[in-house]
Amino acid sequence: MRELIAPAAMAFILSVGLTLACRRFATYLNAVATPSADRWHATPVPVLGGVAIFTAFLLTSLALLDHNTAMWGLLSGASALFLLGLADDLRPLKPHIKFICQVLVACGLIGIGLQLHLTQYPPLNLLITLIWIVGITNAFNLLDNMDGLAAGIAIVTTGFRLTFFLMDGNAPEAALAAILIGALLGFLIFNWNPASIFMGDAGSLFIGCYVAGLNLLGDWPYSRGTLSVMVLPVLILLVPIFDTTFVTITRTLARRPISTGGRDHTSHRLVALGLSEPKAVLFLYGIAIFSGLIALFSYEYGLSYSVTFIALLFVALILLGVYIAGLRTLHPKDTTDAKPRSSAPPVIPLSYIRRTSAVVLDLTLISIAYYSAYLLRFEAELAQHTPKFFESLPLLALCQLLVFWATQVYQGVWRYTSIPDLIRLSQASVLGLTAGVVAIATIFSFTGYSTSVFVIYSALLLLFVTSSRLSFRLLGEFLQRRRAAAIRVVIYGAGDGGVLALRELLNNSTLGREPSGFIDDDPTKQLTKIQGYTVFGSLHQLEDIIRSESIGEVVIASNHISTQKLEALATTCEAHGVSLARATLRFE
Repeated sequence: MRELIAPAAMAFILSVGLTLACRRFATYLNAVATPSADRWHATPVPVLGGVAIFTAFLLTSLALLDHNTAMWGLLSGASALFLLGLADDLRPLKPHIKFICQVLVACGLIGIGLQLHLTQYPPLNLLITLIWIVGITNAFNLLDNMDGLAAGIAIVTTGFRLTFFLMDGNAPEAALAAILIGALLGFLIFNWNPASIFMGDAGSLFIGCYVAGLNLLGDWPYSRGTLSVMVLPVLILLVPIFDTTFVTITRTLARRPISTGGRDHTSHRLVALGLSEPKAVLFLYGIAIFSGLIALFSYEYGLSYSVTFIALLFVALILLGVYIAGLRTLHPKDTTDAKPRSSAPPVIPLSYIRRTSAVVLDLTLISIAYYSAYLLRFEAELAQHTPKFFESLPLLALCQLLVFWATQVYQGVWRYTSIPDLIRLSQASVLGLTAGVVAIATIFSFTGYSTSVFVIYSALLLLFVTSSRLSFRLLGEFLQRRRAAAIRVVIYGAGDGGVLALRELLNNSTLGREPSGFIDDDPTKQLTKIQGYTVFGSLHQLEDIIRSESIGEVVIASNHISTQKLEALATTCEAHGVSLARATLRFE
């Protein structure tokens, strides 16, 4: 480990000094990113941070490491893309020119032996490797859309790759990864929100190519089967892959060119959902760390033991992508309610597409729950019982889905999932399980099957399907959009009317209101919480609440307010310039 600290520290120190120099030099050359309709930043920012990252990495690696042929080849290819990105930063190039150059560099790397050996067919392996290198390179280029995002994700993914190098005894390659992490950390200090410098295409293309190549260096660590070779690198680089896939799909559906910029990336949607810019970036860091940990777990214990975590992670990301695809993105510094020119059109599927997608999702969750039940029941003896799993899964899934359909589970709107919906879903799950067990007993005589498997399956399925239905409501209620122009509201009345008013404020973003909490004259309700919002106190504390919570409006949601209290409420609001309104609920 000491052999890694020294080169990483050297790269970090060089990166800090070079980033400061590049920031000043970029300003002198007017090499800055100016605000535009398809960019997120609101002020001009220097864009030569990639020069600092590349130079710090290059000087450190040349000074401290002995490069083999593969390492020299990767450095040469990534350097070529650095120069390509630098040229694009100084004078924008056509997208097809950059793409052709990336393909040529990828072909060069393949030519020196950097390949993914996934199949028994060399030509197919070459094609997959080409797609991998070009795809990851462009993924990081697209990911560089918010302060600290691309650099931080690169640090996380390179850190996990470094771990694999150490596990497999590849010391020189581990040192390369450590140097890259040090160079990125030195830059990230100045790129964190609010960023004073961007890495530009010079940085993102270099990082993307080098990170893609790092997964091709050393003694191949993913040698426990073809599926492992395919899954583990994807897990390590899941965030850039997810963001690229998400942007590609949404822009294609919206009939927009994929190569053009825009405020429609995953990070932008998370801000539209209610997170601040730093929290949105940290959220994506968390996904990258979690997926990397799953990759480590899978490599240590085998893919069969981690398939449940992998599948649930991908299901969660798909649900997140579907939810945020319908959000319009607006820069937090924008104060107008008008639709911005660069807003991403919402992706609203037809009802039959939505229901078909729900059926496919449930089929996936049924398979995951059933497999997990076998895994939990038999553990090391799982392989002996796998034939029974595959034999009965189609029949069980068919019965479960037919019962879901017959009980009208697929007619619900997930955003408004309620307790009656969950009760109906629970009943359908139990009824479907019963039908499945009867069918299996009838056709296969239940020979060789374990009753405990179905008990575990029932609990897991109920957990998975209810979580999927609640996911949209949880995202909608706890991560609602917080715009700078939103008026903070306190609701008078912490009863049923207040809860309905709160739900309307949360669900109807066009109102431009942000609920802060409640006031109520009932002392038993004061200082309690309702759906996460505090009942601050009574009408007598309203003045203090207005000042401490920056309240701009009081919404009356009680039909039992006396004329005297109403007059006192109006007087207090008028004295502090706060508007007063009655809750007008819109039922759909």
